[in-house]
Formats: sequence, C-alpha cells, structure tokens
Amino acid sequence: MAQTYLKKIELASKAEYRNGRKIRLMILIITIAAALFEASDFTVSNNYEYGAVTKYSPNFDGFFGLFLMFVAAAFGAFAVFGVFSDLTNKQTADVQLSLPMSAKDRYLSKLLAVAKLHILPLLGAGIFVIIAGAIKGDVIMGQCISYLLQLHCVILAEALFVDAICIFCMSCCGAKAEGVYTSIITGLCASMTPFLVFNFTIERFSGVYLGDDESGKYFASFGALVGMCIPDTGIFDATAERITVLFINILLSCLLIFVTFFIYRKRDGRHVGKPMVYDLFMELFMFTGLFTLFTMFSYAKKWGIGLTVALIIYLVIRIVAARAKITPVTFLTWLLKYGVSLAAFVIIMAVGFFTGGFGHYKLRIKNTLNDTVRLSANYYSDDICSFYQSYHIEEKYRENMGSNNNVVIDGEPSDMISQAEMDEKITKLNALIDKYYDITDRDFEDFKGVMLNGSNYYDDRLRERTNVNISISDDSDFDSRRKIIHRNDFSVLFDIPEEKQDEFIREVGEIIPQTEVDSNRRIYEDEY
Repeated sequence: MAQTYLKKIELASKAEYRNGRKIRLMILIITIAAALFEASDFTVSNNYEYGAVTKYSPNFDGFFGLFLMFVAAAFGAFAVFGVFSDLTNKQTADVQLSLPMSAKDRYLSKLLAVAKLHILPLLGAGIFVIIAGAIKGDVIMGQCISYLLQLHCVILAEALFVDAICIFCMSCCGAKAEGVYTSIITGLCASMTPFLVFNFTIERFSGVYLGDDESGKYFASFGALVGMCIPDTGIFDATAERITVLFINILLSCLLIFVTFFIYRKRDGRHVGKPMVYDLFMELFMFTGLFTLFTMFSYAKKWGIGLTVALIIYLVIRIVAARAKITPVTFLTWLLKYGVSLAAFVIIMAVGFFTGGFGHYKLRIKNTLNDTVRLSANYYSDDICSFYQSYHIEEKYRENMGSNNNVVIDGEPSDMISQAEMDEKITKLNALIDKYYDITDRDFEDFKGVMLNGSNYYDDRLRERTNVNISISDDSDFDSRRKIIHRNDFSVLFDIPEEKQDEFIREVGEIIPQTEVDSNRRIYEDEY
C-alpha cells in the first residue's frame, strides 16, 4: 500500500517535471555555467605576515561563478510558478482536481517536482565545486571543503527561501500576476525588514551597537540576506554561530512550506482567477510592505516623500488587485486602512523608543574573546573628554605567542593584565552604564525628534544633558594562526545630566586610568 502511494506521487511529480522542460533547461544551463566558472575562479592564496609566516586561505579570483549560482537559486521562482500553475489556471486546475489524488498527494508531488527542477541541480553543482576545490586546494583541503560547503549551504538556503516564498504566495493568490508580484514584494520585505528594524530601530532607540559581524546574526536568520553569513575571509575556524544562522534559515523556509500545505489544501476550482484568495493575506501583505517603506523613509528623514511614495504604491496595488468596480466608498476604505497602517507603525516605533529598543539597551558585553582589548569612554559637551586604553590579556597573549613560533615581538607589552583583571574592568564598566543610562525620562518630544529629525540621542543643548559613548572591543595580534575570527565590538551611546559630569568622569578614570599620551594611545583630552 505504501509503495503504491509513493509510486503515485512519483508518477505525478514526473509529469510535472516533464511539463517544466523549458525552465529545467534554463536552470541546468545556468548551474552548469556557474559551477564551471566557480571551480575555475577558486584558488588558494598565500599571504606573508610579519615577513615570515605563510598563511594559506581559500579565495576566489573572480565572482562571476558565484553570481551565476545565486541567479540559479533565484530561478526557483520560475519552477514554482510553473509547477503550481493549477492554482491560477482554470484548465490546469480542472485537470488536476479530476485526478484520483488528495490535496496532500498533489502538494507532495509538486514539492518533489520543484526539488527535481531546482534543488537537485544546485546540489549537483555544489558537489562538483567542492570536489574541484578540494583538489585545487590540497594544501589545506579540509579548510577548502569547509569554506565551499558553507558557501553552498548559503546558496541552498537562498534557493529554499525563494521556493518557500513563491509557494506561499501562489497558494494565497488565484491569479498568476498577483502570485508573481506578491512573491517578489514579500521576498524583499522578509529579507529587508529584519535588517531595517534592527539597524534603524532597535540599535537607534537603544544606543547599543554590536558591530557589523554581530548585528548580521540578527537579520540573516530568514531571507535573502542570509548571504551575510559569508565572512570577508576564507577562514572558517569559528563556525558555530554561522552554521546556526544557516540552519535557522533553512528550517524557517521548510516550516513555511509545511504551513503553506494547510492553505493549499483549502484551494479548489472556485478560487482560480480571484486575485487574492484570502483577505487576511492581502491585509498582512500590504501592512508588511508599508511597514518596510515607513521604516526606510523614517531613517532617511524623508517623511514627505516617503508617505507619498508609499501611498502611491499602496493604491496602485489595491487598484490592480481589485476586480470589482471601484467606488468612492472603496477608495475611502483603502485610505482608512492606509491610515491605520501608519498609526500602527507609529505605535510600534513609540513602544520601541520608550523601551530602549524593546529592551535592547540592557544588553552588555560579558567577556572578551581575543588577546587584545580596547576600552574607551568619551564625554561630549562643550568640552570633549576622552579616555582610551589598550590592554593585552596575559593568558591569551602567551598562549597565542607560543603557537606562533615564527612571530618575533620585541619584549612584552607594557599594558599586560590578567584575564581576571580585565573581567573586573568590564564588570565595573557595565555597572557604570547601568548607573548612568536611564530611559525613564524620555518623553514625546524626544520621540518626535528621533522620528522627524533622525537624531540618535537627545539634544543636549536644549535638555542640558551631554552625550556619552562607552565602547569595548577586542582583536588579536596573531592573525596568522588566529583560532577565533569573531571579535567583540560593543558600543553604547546615551546621555546624562550635566550635573553628573564630574562624578561620571571620576568613576571612568578609576576604571580606565589616565596615563601619558603617546603614539599608540590617547588618554583624557580636553578640547574646547
């Protein structure tokens, strides 16, 4: 019985696969060309550090092959549009609905057809490139395989994301035009909105910045921006976080495909030809698009242009999707929904502002990763007070020094401290931030200033407050054999009352002591 059931699904998928011969040919041409160019562009570069140490790392002489590979990942949209054409074509729907197959059988057969048309060629191309890269980079074969494997996992994640979004939108639309443009817009919004919200809202409202490497984790967990997982170097020694992001991305795409089944099974011939089958999908689609546009233009301080452009796009989509006669009441209803979306956006932004980026302002760095740590504190008023100190962690420094026998450094750094001493300094800095960073006095005027003027902090002249910036970052002096490519880059910006200036400067000086100014460090300056 199970064998017969699987055979039925296999036969149905074969039929869908044969019907998509044109798209199959296009995807094959692109993936084959991409694999050949990527394999030829892949190389192992050797760099000389400290004049003696040779470091081998995987690299690409060109990126045309990678570009074609991502194009092939995006071409899955055409495969989905063809395989799921029964949702938008009356004749195809009548034929498929007349077959002795349940909605579950049809859905599984279509997923199998999409996998054959799109996913399998990408997997085959990836295997070919990995084997070719391992042969070309036999000096560091393991590192080459790791690099290329993760790179093609990113490409696979992109392909699954495209397929999942297109399957979802096609299942919610009864007309092909709507299925196409909603897929494009939804894909862009799903990719951009997490990035925009985190970078333009959460970080801006909290004043806590984690650097590009850290912030990338927060918005690459779903969407086309998963490519941010790829570092700018061929070294993949610390991969747990990147692999986690890739796994989450792939899992979310698969979850969306699974959830879409419950939408697909409710579809029947009556829905074919209807632009938007479900009103809820239409409203969520429009709100997501408007939210993305509002976020972009609020950060760019172009509210007049932004609201106008958003309204035009909103009305155009509403008009295109409307098959019934458009009356004045219909038009006013659209404008009312637009206003509700704008009000909802403002409310969400207000909540984010008054909670310090939805609580993100409470985030603190707990420990250091590398052997060199830099602490700095800046106080901006009419005078600029700056503290800066670079430290070497004794335990990590000696460990890295011992593993780099070819590196010769004259003497030991004078600013060497133990890990326990550094942990104590970081704990004190965190306590200092907790003491002086207060968001309870934020008011509506502050919110207006941030939203309308794009400012990140309070206007210290009007409020008689001054801005403060405290940062903690670490790095390694031993790049040639560095075990950890990830680094901390923590910075928090906030303001304090002017009457607390002297107390703040005194407490900072106890953590980052004042020393003489030399070519490598600048400690405590007063500039008018």
